[in-house]
Amino acid sequence: MSLCGVRSVRQRCLEEQKRRRQRATKKISTFIGSFVLCFAPYVITRIVELFPVVPINSHWGVASKCLAYSKAACDPFVYSLLRHQYRKTCSDIINRILKRSSLNTSGQRRENGRNNIIQTAEGTLQ
Repeated sequence: MSLCGVRSVRQRCLEEQKRRRQRATKKISTFIGSFVLCFAPYVITRIVELFPVVPINSHWGVASKCLAYSKAACDPFVYSLLRHQYRKTCSDIINRILKRSSLNTSGQRRENGRNNIIQTAEGTLQ
């Protein structure tokens, strides 16, 4: 094995490590970012409510609580979308559904056309 071959293997290993670190950083920042985005309004609202001088609209309290709860509902989807294989599978499923949908739509048009012909033929037979 030549010295150049060893360097290229080492370089590939370093590049793979860099990609893994970038993916980990992306996932961690998504976790932290979504947490802060969803829970910060709720926490800030609750802290401000401790001071009776500052009035808070009751709708804002409900909205901030719903946002905090919605994070728990969205977490599985957000975290799974970070995985490449899951994104690929989802896009394949969506493409298949859309393809079937477009085939069904064109098939319904044909059936409607045939039904019209049959109805016309039946009308002329009577």
